[in-house]
Amino acid sequence: MNKEEESSTDEVDNTSNESSKEEEVIEETHIPLSQYEKIKDDYLRLAADFDNFKKRTEKEKENMSTASIAYFVNSLFPLIDNFEMALNQEKVSKEVETFNNLLKSVLEGLQVEEIGTVGEDFDPSIHEAVEHSGEGETQKVEIILRKGYLFQGNLIRPAMVKVKSE
Repeated sequence: MNKEEESSTDEVDNTSNESSKEEEVIEETHIPLSQYEKIKDDYLRLAADFDNFKKRTEKEKENMSTASIAYFVNSLFPLIDNFEMALNQEKVSKEVETFNNLLKSVLEGLQVEEIGTVGEDFDPSIHEAVEHSGEGETQKVEIILRKGYLFQGNLIRPAMVKVKSE
């Protein structure tokens, strides 16, 4: 036998060995269709569960952040109320006005908005009536005793008001 014949015989043997190995692998991985469908279904459910888990954890993070800011703002209410009372005095120092403006800009940056204005219709979902006067169908806010606040559209403190019926 010459060298060319030996190399071609080796190549044929190698090719036949590789193809037989591939056939073995193919035969080993061949599974019934029903088992494949079950595995596919399990995979899709697992992927959906993971996606739901990611969404749920993102929402929980967002809720925790919102709750933390609301808690922080609630702790500022006594300070805010005291500055409001100080601003209603006859003589108000420039420092008090400056600090109050700074406090309001912080609240604005946190997306906290004041609610309750004199003359608006009384709304029990955002107002807390502590006094009522007059008789009639229409109830209007006559005096704001304490400002209310919304955070991202949610009420964190109702406005304490005196209501007048007209």
